[in-house]
Amino acid sequence: MKEKPVFYKSNVVQGEDKVNKILAKMPYKVKTSDSIVGLSSLEWERLITIDGEKAVHIGVNCDTCGFFFERLGGANRSSIAPDVLSNQLRSGLTSLDPVFIENISSLMPVGKYIVTLQEISPTLVQLGSTDDYFANEQIKVWGIDPFWGLPQYPKVQYYRGETKEFSRDEKFFEFIVPMSPPSWLDEDQVIKYDSILSNGVKPTALALSILDIRQPADWEGDLEHTKHYCLSHYLIDGHHKVYSASSKQKPITLLSFLALNECVATPKEIDFTLSNI
Repeated sequence: MKEKPVFYKSNVVQGEDKVNKILAKMPYKVKTSDSIVGLSSLEWERLITIDGEKAVHIGVNCDTCGFFFERLGGANRSSIAPDVLSNQLRSGLTSLDPVFIENISSLMPVGKYIVTLQEISPTLVQLGSTDDYFANEQIKVWGIDPFWGLPQYPKVQYYRGETKEFSRDEKFFEFIVPMSPPSWLDEDQVIKYDSILSNGVKPTALALSILDIRQPADWEGDLEHTKHYCLSHYLIDGHHKVYSASSKQKPITLLSFLALNECVATPKEIDFTLSNI
């Protein structure tokens, strides 16, 4: 029996050593869609759904509350993209071709987006480690959850991308969030992408993305970086690519559909963030 990919401890590279690069961006509007991926808001609760089932809790509509995401029972697959689109993503995109964007936008819910093609260098995070945002940077500002007495728990190993200081008060954090754990990955597919990456190819993952900008209403002491710009990419396709990129410490590209109506951020803040990462 073939072994599953193993979990491993990693060290997140901070600041300028780990650079994200936006290669292209464009506004886009999905006017009609029969995608199985959905976005819903129930009072404070925001959700990504798959086939009508709750897949990811993506936090609350509150700009003073701590950022979080939590995998739910509906997040139970590693791709929803048709094979023809997955094959094009596997080869790696180098630009935003309007015809391809129109075709792949059928996987997204109705809404307004900024579509970006960017280069990322993901690092898999061991939950509870010094690399875990929720066990470290978030606690420094918001503290431990007063009800549970524990850090936020996302219920899935996630990846971190770029971390960048905007100012003494502001810091940018990037998250790549899978819909399934690494233990579900197919070993043969991982080996295939290991080889592709070793040959210098940069395959493209696909994500539905959300920007949340959070800052507590008040805090004690002279804290730095109280305002967190949290850009989360929820993977629609590319789980094996992202895992291999993290394992091999190689860059890949990410096609991101940033859902403007779901962001906890103003249009000006969204433009500032995308212009500075």
